[in-house]
Amino acid sequence: MKPAWSVIAFTVLSGAGLGALALLALADLGARMLGRPPGAMPATSAAIVALALVVAGLCASTLHLANPRNAWRSLARWRTSWLSREALAALMLVPVSTAYIAAIIAGAAAWETALAAIVPLAAWTMLYCTAMIYASLGPIRQWHTARVPLVFALLGHASGALLIVCAAPRDVAPAWVVVSLVLFALALAAKLEYWRFIRRGRGTTLEQAIGVDQGVRPPPGRGAPTPTVAARLLDAGHTKATFLTREFLHALPEARRRWIRALALVAGFVVPLAWLASGHADRRLGAAVFFACMLGFAAERWLFFAEARHTVRVYHGEAVA
Repeated sequence: MKPAWSVIAFTVLSGAGLGALALLALADLGARMLGRPPGAMPATSAAIVALALVVAGLCASTLHLANPRNAWRSLARWRTSWLSREALAALMLVPVSTAYIAAIIAGAAAWETALAAIVPLAAWTMLYCTAMIYASLGPIRQWHTARVPLVFALLGHASGALLIVCAAPRDVAPAWVVVSLVLFALALAAKLEYWRFIRRGRGTTLEQAIGVDQGVRPPPGRGAPTPTVAARLLDAGHTKATFLTREFLHALPEARRRWIRALALVAGFVVPLAWLASGHADRRLGAAVFFACMLGFAAERWLFFAEARHTVRVYHGEAVA
């Protein structure tokens, strides 16, 4: 499938912001339950940056619309559309997170506690809805798996934890370093398993696409049984480029796949893990490490789209989608 940079920016930026907001609110809520003072909140600046990333991602997502002025219509199909549910979750998350940050700054402890319990639920709901937009699509084998929401959640929380480490005060940063290391290790394991799944999985054939997995045979008659005949494409149906051919017949050369995957692994996982394991003594490198992580995760998300093969490909001459 043809990758769209607006959607890549949305999923990567908002994923990091949602993960950071959820982790910060959970840490704040846990600190209050343990009787620690409100000042135990790691970094208000990290929450502000996280919310800014979510808003920036939402703005980037509108660039993927043919007519951005009609973005409000995405709210109309919440009963059947994961996209509508994502939009509703975003409408809930942004004001709740804004109020939460305002309560922290104002020192409104009662409001802060109540909002700290809502923010993670709103962030997780939005993350899950975003992932399910793709995981719910049966015609794309690479997406129609529970691995997609898991990877989206782990990548978002890993990059969010890294953001907190870069912004957290020195006296609370060590605990976040451990959390970030664990999340990056889990995210890497989940992503490697996802790549194994799409590499070893069986694609969809033309017979499977039209519902005759074992081939086609004429009606039974007298005499010897008729042999099974494999389905074959007589006409692709298009003589020039269409929306389907532009979006779903994207070709990904193997050489490009390899170096983009290497970029995703090195920039998205190796660089942050190495910096975190080294003790992150030089805070000036923190911004550069977070930028490298975002670059690596953008490469990972580009591959997520480019490696997806829609069933429609078998109707345009490919043997397996």
